[in-house]
Amino acid sequence: MSDNVRAWGEGLSEPAPEAPAWAVPVFRTVVTETGRHGLRLEGAFWDAIARMANLENRKTADLVRELLGQARVSGVNASSTIRSAVVKRLLDESTRIAPLATPLAVVKLMQMAPTPSFALDRNKRLVRVNDEFVRYLRTVLSKSGPVEKAQLILDRPAEALFAELEPGMAIECGLSIKVDNHERRTQARIIIPPPAPATVLVGFIIH
Repeated sequence: MSDNVRAWGEGLSEPAPEAPAWAVPVFRTVVTETGRHGLRLEGAFWDAIARMANLENRKTADLVRELLGQARVSGVNASSTIRSAVVKRLLDESTRIAPLATPLAVVKLMQMAPTPSFALDRNKRLVRVNDEFVRYLRTVLSKSGPVEKAQLILDRPAEALFAELEPGMAIECGLSIKVDNHERRTQARIIIPPPAPATVLVGFIIH
């Protein structure tokens, strides 16, 4: 090979990868009572503003005008103020909904339905039942006192249900409920509540 001919790729730098769309600055203009303002924000911020405005049933431009008003009050660069305000709102919303998104909080919410319901973890432990489930056992087992140490046996292995069902999906499954010397056969609708990866399954007695 001649000294004047380079091997393929030798001494050549690879082209820089393109920035993802959410990171590319987008220029838009917004008209306020003080005139026309130009804003250059990354796509992710425009998407966040549009989503927040939709959740508040407002026009995106109205929300931007509100944020621009905050910039005038604080005397800070408008784009910086809007970025900070968007992040602050998202953090506040995340803090607000975090307790509601825990697995047992979701289970508790689901079990508010007026249907006998139970929750099992991946170790097949009964982690929660609702009042309707206790009343159901008292009725079918003819017990007037407290119901303790109920054993639930699904016709399908719990591991298989966790593996096959995505959060939000449901399947019907046979179920045996044993209390003392009594046993009750029934059917349950099994649901895997979010978030993923699921740690609890919820069953609703349907027969």
